[in-house]
Amino acid sequence: MIRFENVTKKYAGTKRPALEGIDLEVARGEFVFLVGASGSGKSSCLRLVLKEERPSVGSIFVLGNDLGTISNRKIPYFRRNLGVVFQDFRLLPNKTVYQNVAFSLQVIGKSRGFVQEAVPDVLAMVGLDNKADRLPHELSGGEQQRVAIARAVVNKPQVLLADEPTGNLDPATSAGIMQLLDRINAQGTTVLMATHEAGIVDKMQRRVIELVDGRIVRDERGGGYGNTGVVPELRPAVVKGEQADVARKELAAAAAAAELETQAIQLQAVQANQDAANTAQVAPLSERREAQNDTGAAASATGNQTGIVNLPRRDETPDEVNAHLSLVDRLGLRSGDDEQAGDDEQNVGPVK
Repeated sequence: MIRFENVTKKYAGTKRPALEGIDLEVARGEFVFLVGASGSGKSSCLRLVLKEERPSVGSIFVLGNDLGTISNRKIPYFRRNLGVVFQDFRLLPNKTVYQNVAFSLQVIGKSRGFVQEAVPDVLAMVGLDNKADRLPHELSGGEQQRVAIARAVVNKPQVLLADEPTGNLDPATSAGIMQLLDRINAQGTTVLMATHEAGIVDKMQRRVIELVDGRIVRDERGGGYGNTGVVPELRPAVVKGEQADVARKELAAAAAAAELETQAIQLQAVQANQDAANTAQVAPLSERREAQNDTGAAASATGNQTGIVNLPRRDETPDEVNAHLSLVDRLGLRSGDDEQAGDDEQNVGPVK
């Protein structure tokens, strides 16, 4: 239905191509969303399909036509099989709803009888059969977009191209437009739609082609909008069936291997601590004395730096202990007024 083969599109005066190395294929009856940030190449894809632009490199095939070889004379006939819906509606302001839809049939030479039969049917399908005589400015934005859709599909095209059809509409109106496009697709029309509406894409779960800087980074069936426009990223397609089972088994095996490696590291750490403790306990006496001497030397050095002399400690004799006491204390002649309170003290002076 639609096929791009290594398509690159570069506009004059720009350094980066609008599209680069695009390969994609859209089958008959598909509903495909083109998503991506502004400037990612969505609208360029639609213009190439419509043959409003020519690719700089590569080939494009639409409905069996090689757009690189089709003559300018045949382009209008080729476009009769394509319907286009724009974000800004592009209605003729001085024509009524009925006349806007009928005009697209009249310019391709359809008979008056065909027009009189086809236009009321398509207006009924989009829910505007009671507003056929209104002018565009008398309609709401959602109603104007419905007129644009009716005009695009009144000739029953095989492909419908929609460039941000809900961009100027509120969420409730957008939902109604998408229901209409879904119904058109169910009747066999292939729909290729460029959009920024994440909620619509996530809800409909159709095929999603994501563009970043002119390249396709994701082609996913039954996909959502993702993080497009925030942080573009390449994400793998959803894995299902047997591949999903294999992936789960591989993940479980990797987790088990990681757990075993963690346990081995912990055991090695425990063993190292035990070996260090055992070595410290069985060290020779001479080594421990050397360690003590080293500690003492370090302490002495510290004392010298601070002006404090650390003398080596030794056990004091009883006489040296008593030398710190006054004569009264050594003879046990303290008076009662000098007694200090305490549960562990008692007077042991001489008994008269």
